[in-house]
Amino acid sequence: MRNIYTALFVKDVESLLKRFPPKHGKVFGDHSTIVFNPSNLQGIEIGKELKVKIIGRAYDEYGDDLLVENPKSKNKYPHITLSRAEDAPPLYSQILFSKSAEENQMEYFDDENVEVVEGYNENNKIVS
Repeated sequence: MRNIYTALFVKDVESLLKRFPPKHGKVFGDHSTIVFNPSNLQGIEIGKELKVKIIGRAYDEYGDDLLVENPKSKNKYPHITLSRAEDAPPLYSQILFSKSAEENQMEYFDDENVEVVEGYNENNKIVS
């Protein structure tokens, strides 16, 4: 079975997690998805390095995510998942950001960014 997604991959995950310590046990912090299971890789600039702005952070009892500027993302709320609770619902980020916006629970940042490299992950092998 083919499992692929295009993304902006965080160059220094350890540094990002030090700046934003995860709130839950399942820790990620490695990418911002562009498209899950794309029909092709057209428009993906493999190896392109850039800095993306970190707009804010939202967390609750299930999730902990950074809202980022990822202009290629197809998500309503482009993000980097920092961590998840064991019992978190699947694909929780969009729920978390909708809830945070509604309840005004987002922490916003003026001058935070993260270095990323564009590429894709196919069957748990990153190409960037």
